[in-house]
Amino acid sequence: MPIPYSTSSNLPYGSRVVTINSLGFIANNFSTTSTLNVIERQDSLGAPNGAVGIRQANTGSAQLQAAVITYLGTFTVGDVLTVDSTGYFITEISRPEEQQGFKVLDISFREAV
Repeated sequence: MPIPYSTSSNLPYGSRVVTINSLGFIANNFSTTSTLNVIERQDSLGAPNGAVGIRQANTGSAQLQAAVITYLGTFTVGDVLTVDSTGYFITEISRPEEQQGFKVLDISFREAV
């Protein structure tokens, strides 16, 4: 369950301040994942004899909180989310729900490379 904060001071571990369309949001449970696409080579008998790894764009998810519901209508899928000078494209947005007087929604995102 999210812990609502009206300011970005004293955020708990796993939370970040993110910017979407110049508006700041507190993101609970912020996490990113780095992946590597491994392509393997095999000889004529099917035994592995080489491989190469290609870095994939980071993906992630977070739960945004907003004190005002009108803030949630200011972004959509495809908009850029900025965290620590890194840009991410928003790929999924859930419906907003109210918890403890704050509006929250889940988002997924992919690094803009």
